[in-house]
Amino acid sequence: MRRLNPFANIPTIMSAEEIIEFAHNRSTRISMKSSLRMKKLERTRIREITRLQEFSKQVKLKLSEAVEEFPSIERLHPFYVELSEILVGNDKLKQSLGAVYNCIPTIDDITDKHLQAIKLAGEFKQMKKSRSAAKGRISSLLRATAKNVDFIIEAKKTLSKLPGIAPNSPTIVCAGFPNVGKSTLVKAVSTAEPDIAYYPFTTRKVIIGHLRVDNHSVQIVDTPGILDRPMAQRNEIEREAIAALKYLAHVIIFMIDPSEACGWNFDQQLNLLAEVQKMFPMNPLLIVLNKVDITQPEMLAAARKRLPESHEIVAVEGVGVEKLMRDAVEEVDLTPLQETVDDYLASLQK
Repeated sequence: MRRLNPFANIPTIMSAEEIIEFAHNRSTRISMKSSLRMKKLERTRIREITRLQEFSKQVKLKLSEAVEEFPSIERLHPFYVELSEILVGNDKLKQSLGAVYNCIPTIDDITDKHLQAIKLAGEFKQMKKSRSAAKGRISSLLRATAKNVDFIIEAKKTLSKLPGIAPNSPTIVCAGFPNVGKSTLVKAVSTAEPDIAYYPFTTRKVIIGHLRVDNHSVQIVDTPGILDRPMAQRNEIEREAIAALKYLAHVIIFMIDPSEACGWNFDQQLNLLAEVQKMFPMNPLLIVLNKVDITQPEMLAAARKRLPESHEIVAVEGVGVEKLMRDAVEEVDLTPLQETVDDYLASLQK
């Protein structure tokens, strides 16, 4: 579902040097058809004017595309706003976009002044010198803002890899420590032809799946593993997981590995569970004990005692998964959602 990512459809952005070369090539390929009755001086004047205008036009076009095709941060869903802040920094992005766009009026001024000089020139050399000087000044301006163009290019590359999700669709978000089985669960419950995509976040991956529940599409999101430590100490991967919980989750499935094969002990996982419950007290939350098949009996008994209301599953084999997902989907409360849609459709017929 990358098409739902607002950053996925940004066209290719050229670097400063690529823009200069592209504009130069376009301007030099222009051939002017002028009357042979015109004097050579006037034919040259027309050619130099046209070439400078074309060079300026192409540079401004590429700069405008770089800025205007970038989604406006203020208009994005908060989930994407926060991810953009985490991954590239919104203030820096706005600053770079503004700096690039502000080059355009200066390019217009340079072009106008040198076009006037070409129009008034009385010699071939003066015309070519004015055109060359204008292109040189415009090129220098581009090179001076090259770092801003490069930042926009890198931001586009990074943000275009974000998952494409429908922020307002019913969404189940899986959370927990790394390696507790979140990815396995998401894959197991997705449709026969799953809308599953992998989006690299450094060495981690986020998985987006889609379920069909009656006539509804329900998103299920596997977040990167969240570690049991204060928010200020969390890296960008963990902060992305928090953003998904914060802005997307209609229901949270919190997965625990009582076997501790994930690499974290049971108490650490309970501490993280308590933090998630504290951070998102209004979200329905289902606690899941995964890998119960490989958990030592005494460890499983202790987990059941401390979490008596939890679901027990073996995600890799699908054991217990159907009941878990049925309960999770019930928490999404699709019936009122359908009623809202029905009421809206009925209002259109009145």
